[in-house]
Amino acid sequence: MELELSALLVRGEPIPYAEAVKGEFKPFRVGDPWGPAWSTTWFHVRGRVPDDWAGRRAAVAIDLGWHLPTGFSCEALAWKDGKPWRGVDPNHNLLPVDGSEVDFYLEAAANPLPTLAGVEPAVSMIELRESPDPMFVLNQLELVPWRPPAAGEARVDLGGHAISAVGHAHIDTAWLWPLREVRRKCARSWSTQVELMDQYPDFVFACSQPAQYEWVKKSYPDLYQRIKEKAAAGQWEPVGAMWVEADCNLPSGEALVRQLLHGKRYFMQEFGYETRILWLPDVFGYPGNLPQLIKESGCDYFLTQKLSWNDTNKPEHHTFWWEGIDGTRVFTHFPPADTYNGDFSAEQVEFSARNFKDAASSNRSLYPFGYGDGGGGATAEMIESAHSLGVPISKAIDFFDRASAEAHDLATVRGELYFELHRGTYTSQARTKWWNRWAQTVLRDAEMWSVASGQYPRDELGSIWKTVLLNQFHDILPGSSIDWVYEQNVHDMWQAVVQAERLIAHAQDSLVGDGDSFAVFNSTSHPRAGAPAYGYAIVRDRPPDSDGAMENEFLRVELDDDGVIASIWDKEASREVLSGPGNVLELHDDNPRRWDAWDVDVEHREAFVIVGRRFGASTVRQEISLEGRVLHFATDVDWHERHKILKVAFPVAISADEATYEVQFGHVRRPTHMDTPQARAMFEVCAQRWADLGDGDYGVALLNDCKHGHDIHGGVIRLSLLRAPTHPDPKADQGSHRFTYALMPHLGDWREAAVIQAAEDLNTPLRVVPASLPVGTSRSLIEIDTPQVLVAAIKRAEDSDAVIVRLYEAWGRPCRARIATTLPARRVTLCDLLEREREETSLELHLRPFQVVTLKLEA
Repeated sequence: MELELSALLVRGEPIPYAEAVKGEFKPFRVGDPWGPAWSTTWFHVRGRVPDDWAGRRAAVAIDLGWHLPTGFSCEALAWKDGKPWRGVDPNHNLLPVDGSEVDFYLEAAANPLPTLAGVEPAVSMIELRESPDPMFVLNQLELVPWRPPAAGEARVDLGGHAISAVGHAHIDTAWLWPLREVRRKCARSWSTQVELMDQYPDFVFACSQPAQYEWVKKSYPDLYQRIKEKAAAGQWEPVGAMWVEADCNLPSGEALVRQLLHGKRYFMQEFGYETRILWLPDVFGYPGNLPQLIKESGCDYFLTQKLSWNDTNKPEHHTFWWEGIDGTRVFTHFPPADTYNGDFSAEQVEFSARNFKDAASSNRSLYPFGYGDGGGGATAEMIESAHSLGVPISKAIDFFDRASAEAHDLATVRGELYFELHRGTYTSQARTKWWNRWAQTVLRDAEMWSVASGQYPRDELGSIWKTVLLNQFHDILPGSSIDWVYEQNVHDMWQAVVQAERLIAHAQDSLVGDGDSFAVFNSTSHPRAGAPAYGYAIVRDRPPDSDGAMENEFLRVELDDDGVIASIWDKEASREVLSGPGNVLELHDDNPRRWDAWDVDVEHREAFVIVGRRFGASTVRQEISLEGRVLHFATDVDWHERHKILKVAFPVAISADEATYEVQFGHVRRPTHMDTPQARAMFEVCAQRWADLGDGDYGVALLNDCKHGHDIHGGVIRLSLLRAPTHPDPKADQGSHRFTYALMPHLGDWREAAVIQAAEDLNTPLRVVPASLPVGTSRSLIEIDTPQVLVAAIKRAEDSDAVIVRLYEAWGRPCRARIATTLPARRVTLCDLLEREREETSLELHLRPFQVVTLKLEA
């Protein structure tokens, strides 16, 4: 039965409902083309149910021109009575009609799907958004008799295994779509789930990512209110704990803390509910200190399924204790369906029970179901299937509480959960990684010096942090999104850095004034250029730069042509550092079999040529300088390769079975050989600011200011500098890059050699500004009597004027630390990561290896 249709095309940014309905709608018919890429078409749908349909329920059947899965093509939000009603996609394409009149609007998004692989580069989404050509044809929009969802299949025999199901709609905050589109994806998916809750009182939907809730609250307040009502009724379950489902390899430890701090506080403030599950089903690896952060934030459980994608060694357990590098354990579950997008078919449910690997110690598993990645969520048919198959739907937290109480003799998995795939994400989209590293640095400084000045712009700092946290989403920071995402990423991160720098300048000016002397601000753990640790000093003259000499009391460096290092002679050790030419640029072929921006395959290690400073259409320029034991390589690259990865290699005269890599709040040791399946899988690994190869008597560290991908094998230390994938961003990393790495040969162990302090220096430049205070004036906010313990943050508390100081033990050894401070500290309290008080303490602490400690200082 035909309906009366009219349409309004909106190019550029979407417009709100109130503005759209005032627009000039033009007649439209089924079969007409619509939707230039990334445009919005508003359809006004009107009609009347025929009188001879009396007693029969009607519905509107819709096909917007779908030829791809839910969430990956055009989709729409239906509006009724001025409010969001239901999402419309290939699996939610029937809108019920109550009464005899039909009158609603469809906000239809013409979202294209970029190619993820192929010989030809992907189409630029930035360019495509200017295309005038319609991409879709309206195939169906008509009145039909209502079809109730079909009954599901008969019950299945799960062999005594208990499955708890929970509805879910994984929505990537950005990926093959820009951030702006995710706001609308949330409205579509979540409005549908709320409608299903009205239809099925037993339906429960688990939903993460407070950043997305905040968008819905601002843009769709009526829908947000319904969500809060369903949460109060127990059908909508906030999960997740982090502000977004963040990448966990690349952010700093403090950034992961802020993900948990802002994420959990949002749910507590908005819903009166404390989430106890860290829900990260789709993140590309999990660092060794994450269990401690999970527990210190008040969470009890951890969920992912991503490691089921491992390309070499599949996980041995689905339910187990995960023990972090500090000894903290967290109850962990990998849903054995190996998906967070369950379809509730009998085959998938049976597989979930059959695949469960820990039946001897546990009898329960969780089954998240619903269309995801691009959203969509559960369908009525899935819920009917749950009923027919006899699988109960429940909250995720209820599953975890029951499973943890019933389980016994669980296996313990220790250390990092290394993801044996997507190793290219340590390197792809290098500019994004540079901005992330620098934003974390300036935010730390902005908070520290604002505390010192007594003028603390809490709201502005919180807003800047949320911008940074948003851009740490697991498809933004890793480099696996479309070009449009990175256009916005660079703009937003630049703005965040500018705001933080302005706050730093204001705080420093209020501290030292403006005059003829100079203030040296030092936010690292050790004195520098006359300034104390975590403090500042007034000096007469600006500290000098390096003199550029390639020899000093520690090292003599000899250079060949093109910046290759021919020799590094250690004068103190009377030994040659290198076993061959160093600072060699290797250009590797980089053609991953499946996921272009995500992966580097093991074959790339042998497929390379040594290049000079000019190759293809690319050039490299370096300024090499020696300061103490640290040889710096300030590097500018004009990069125009395709499907190549650029590495720098340093063969060193050291043999060791393991190398040490900095991770968040600590370090891990990984193999340098290929003797086991696990070692063979770790041919490319991630680190924070440094990696070290040493034998106990001597070592060489490689420091970086924004790089993460490392490859240390056979006595060769390699750092991955740049990649050049063409999907989904056809021009990923093309153009200019600036970064610095540094080589640090040292005597003895990296701890006593002050490798951490050298990495701090590289990543945290001194800030030197004019000052009016007397020369010789100095102040340290915090002084610690051991280099084992570092300060991660000095900030104001979220809910008071108390000062929060976050410390961590960095050497992996127990220690006692005595702390002195110029901050008011008549009362010192030990807190969790949410700054909730635990007990009073003193400024003398005993720390276990890798322990993170949060102190609250009050006057």
